[in-house]
Amino acid sequence: MTIQRKYSLPSCILILEGLSEANAQSPTDGRSLISMLVNAECHFPNSQQQPLTGGRDFLESLVKAVSAYAQEFLSKIPHPEAHNFEQELVQVQKVEKNRHRLTVRSNPAGPSDNSDSAVVSVDLTTVQLFDLVEAVDQFLADSRTLPNLSLAIAPVSQRHVASRQDMAKQAVPATVGLSSLALAAIAFFFVPIPEVQPPKPVPQSSSQSSSPSPAPAITDPTQIEALNKKLYEQLNTAWKTRATLDRDLSYQVVVSPQGAIVGYKSVDATANEQIERTPLRSLLKPPLNTPNSTPQPVAQYRVVFTKGGQVQITNWETK
Repeated sequence: MTIQRKYSLPSCILILEGLSEANAQSPTDGRSLISMLVNAECHFPNSQQQPLTGGRDFLESLVKAVSAYAQEFLSKIPHPEAHNFEQELVQVQKVEKNRHRLTVRSNPAGPSDNSDSAVVSVDLTTVQLFDLVEAVDQFLADSRTLPNLSLAIAPVSQRHVASRQDMAKQAVPATVGLSSLALAAIAFFFVPIPEVQPPKPVPQSSSQSSSPSPAPAITDPTQIEALNKKLYEQLNTAWKTRATLDRDLSYQVVVSPQGAIVGYKSVDATANEQIERTPLRSLLKPPLNTPNSTPQPVAQYRVVFTKGGQVQITNWETK
């Protein structure tokens, strides 16, 4: 069953779709836990800008890029993470005083990457930009959505700052109506780790519900077995680093009816840290959903990359 969360602001809506663990505890506030991201979408209502979509890598890069750029914009102090163009999928650059370009790549840019086919860019006003910042803040404060997501988001290091007094004079509101946001951001800038209070649950209509929406699991034994074999063929063929493992790595993997890997989650911290030693990230193909699309059924498997160089796949429910 897929779960959808919306973080809505007047000029930006962040939509996250994901799955919950089968053994997840029943929610006390009526909101199911999203532990695995399947798709992330960023919409800009009342504008001609196209939605931005992607998977977990896209979401993590978006959070880091937007947070770093907002700090730099408000403080006028260069933030190193705001210029990490060659390693991040998402980039934000200032175009004009009230215009900011958000660029999304299908792969991190390299020195010889001159292709424009895999690049999507949208121009945002300052109001749209800070509505996006607020949507990201709401997501990070939501303990029921990807609670295991850990991102190294921090204020600008003191070695990049000449003096706090000069910095305070430079940090001014970005535009009329953003004074309170600017002051909050400056206060955040001065403390190492902000204490964020989770948002209070609010009643939601059926069109914006955070409860599971119909997305039945694939139950046909023949199809489940066929997808198991297709998944094995993909992983076994693409796994080139099997000799580097010193322990087994286990993952929960979600597969579409066509056999594409649409989501995965590490079973433990070690598997998460060593994800690059598996082919999962390179094979991930998040579905291109729209807000009105019907979630497709999925099959879930437990995949183990053994230290002996074998790929073992079983149904997730029978782990």
